[in-house]
Amino acid sequence: MIISHRHRFIFVKTHKTAGSSLEVALARECAPDDIVSHMEDNIGNGIPRNYGPDSWIGPAYNRSKLLRKIVGRHSPLIGAFYYEHMPAARIRELVGDEIWDSYFTFCFERNPWDKAVSYYLWKLHGQGRSMPSFDEYIDKKPHRLPRDADLYFDGDDVMVDRVFEFRELAGALQELRERLDLELPEPLPREKTGVAKERKHYREYYTEHSKARIADLFSREIAYMGYEFDD
Repeated sequence: MIISHRHRFIFVKTHKTAGSSLEVALARECAPDDIVSHMEDNIGNGIPRNYGPDSWIGPAYNRSKLLRKIVGRHSPLIGAFYYEHMPAARIRELVGDEIWDSYFTFCFERNPWDKAVSYYLWKLHGQGRSMPSFDEYIDKKPHRLPRDADLYFDGDDVMVDRVFEFRELAGALQELRERLDLELPEPLPREKTGVAKERKHYREYYTEHSKARIADLFSREIAYMGYEFDD
């Protein structure tokens, strides 16, 4: 998640859409007083800045996983706190309507049938977690899936100015360069990789049941972006 006052944009970070790589590239264009959320593996590299929390509990909150489990990220105890996959509604609440309405707000989205497979394989191989079968994961742990409509929708309304398509990343980067006067590299720096490069096509992971389950769980983004299973 990034708020750039220098370039007047707000980047809402979604899952499995090259968000970490894009965040690193965008952060290099940011000013010292801009806001760049932290990831677990980038705290010490100078990229994150000004993300808070801005209350007395802030330093302890950032150090302690236990405290973060006890105190919610939107709690008034910690004040303003900007984090990685932060909903647009919460960002707007903190920055105010004037900034939100005058800055260019954007995010990226990905075909959810493809995204769910990518997310599952990242958990399995990238993080080395013990996972159930893909079908069982979809069926029994739907709350764990990256349902990113919750990040950029407010009810049935899209909050951001632009939802870019993940598969059209090159064109999106060029639009961002021209619109925001940014110098973004191509290709982007590689972040959060580690999943085996060779995998089956995402369609091969699905049964009719799991295919329909994803269609139901991701109905808002499917309708908005016009996604189909065979894209």
